[in-house]
Amino acid sequence: MSTLHTPDDPRHQVGNPLDKSWYRILPLAGVIFSFAVVSFYYGRLPATVPIHFGLDGTADGYGPKWMLWMLPAINLGLFYVLGSVSKADFRWFNYPVKITEANAARQHEISLQLLAVMRLVCCLGLAYLVYAVVLTSLDGQGYLSITGLALFLLAVFLPIGYFLWLARRHR
Repeated sequence: MSTLHTPDDPRHQVGNPLDKSWYRILPLAGVIFSFAVVSFYYGRLPATVPIHFGLDGTADGYGPKWMLWMLPAINLGLFYVLGSVSKADFRWFNYPVKITEANAARQHEISLQLLAVMRLVCCLGLAYLVYAVVLTSLDGQGYLSITGLALFLLAVFLPIGYFLWLARRHR
């Protein structure tokens, strides 16, 4: 008889990597850094700050400086939501392979590792975005570029590809 979806399901034994050292500390540091940068520089910022950038990194949209608080708030929300998703019942997870008793624990572990890496990449990426927007607001020079965007997209999609490959390998 199958133990899947019972109290003896092997996925109950999988530890959550989001609760472990670097996967918790670094994203949280990114969130704190986001709020700290806006707080520290807020009094020096002009009344109107860049809120949209073209692909070349130059500002092409402006808004009131209070809008800068939205980026750290989004970063905090992302940190919280991805942490909450990792604690959700595994029945809410979509796995890229068929789950059996033999692979259930490993597949759940791979899914949780992907969530941990995504939270790390997104929170640190948003922290850098906050920093770059604040610096651009202060001196008018562009600190964002197509290269930075490409690196961020690689940092998001390479782990997704790797963990999909890993999941298929351990089916």
